[in-house]
Amino acid sequence: WMIVTSNGTALTQKHETKLCLIRPDICELKRLFKLSFPYMDDIEIPLDRCADNLNTEATLCQSKVCGDKIEGNDCGNEVAEWLCEALSMDGLRLLRQCENDKRQTKTKTKNDINIQHSISLTNQAQFLLINTKSVSWLISKVTDWADQNEFSQSSLLEQITDRFRGNLIVEGNMELDEQNWDGITIDGITFETFGPCVRC
Repeated sequence: WMIVTSNGTALTQKHETKLCLIRPDICELKRLFKLSFPYMDDIEIPLDRCADNLNTEATLCQSKVCGDKIEGNDCGNEVAEWLCEALSMDGLRLLRQCENDKRQTKTKTKNDINIQHSISLTNQAQFLLINTKSVSWLISKVTDWADQNEFSQSSLLEQITDRFRGNLIVEGNMELDEQNWDGITIDGITFETFGPCVRC
């Protein structure tokens, strides 16, 4: 899913910080996608089909990194009005990426072999892993951060780690150790490494 503006571009948290207050929840048993926002009633969207079921073409974003066109289904007026009210913006729409619209990224393995990965509506990968040892190392290199005596070390580490907006936060053995990982396994689920994040 993605929220688009009236001109069809993706609305990102970089441009609208209140997006972080929208809480998505997928209920597979009820086949619903639920959105929550403080002081508003929740809204539910059927997982099996979008309300209007209209094909709409939208630009994922305006940069050269992720300027791909995507094809999505508009999820209807009710959720559009809910989003406009929540974010105090006009002309917003919720799109769900069509199943046959597969965005791929090309990455190179350590052996310089080109491989393609499905990235859906993300810039580079489905998940971003952050190693807190690397964040601690970075803090020690940035004078403005290292000199912030009003924060405890753990509080500063947490604040800076949050800025990277990672999905998986781990504590490796050493700083920058994650650059040499081929992947990680968490509770029997293996995540393959695609490489360093260009955004970070």
